[in-house]
Amino acid sequence: MSKAKLTGSPLAIDKETVKSYGITSDVDVSPVHKLAFLQHQLEELQNMQWRARVDIMHATRLTESSNEVLKHKGHNNMAQHINEVEQSTGAIAMIKRLIDELREEYPELKVEQ
Repeated sequence: MSKAKLTGSPLAIDKETVKSYGITSDVDVSPVHKLAFLQHQLEELQNMQWRARVDIMHATRLTESSNEVLKHKGHNNMAQHINEVEQSTGAIAMIKRLIDELREEYPELKVEQ
């Protein structure tokens, strides 16, 4: 997929994929199952992000070490975990957008307020 398509609606991308692979409604996953899967993925991403943020705290401690080997390891770990937080932030935003679009498309999935 081109980069332009990836910036569009996640639900539109899914519909395009369904169309291009000829997935029929009788073999597709129900909207309720799609929503449950996305909510589970959202929770997993949030947990992953939390772990990465805790790891940043540990890496910060290592960067403050007087031991050069530990300090270097801390800087490497810091870069890795910052990257994980950035990636998960983008993924969380995309999943939330897809959940919102799915609820908009299927009114029966809307949360009662």
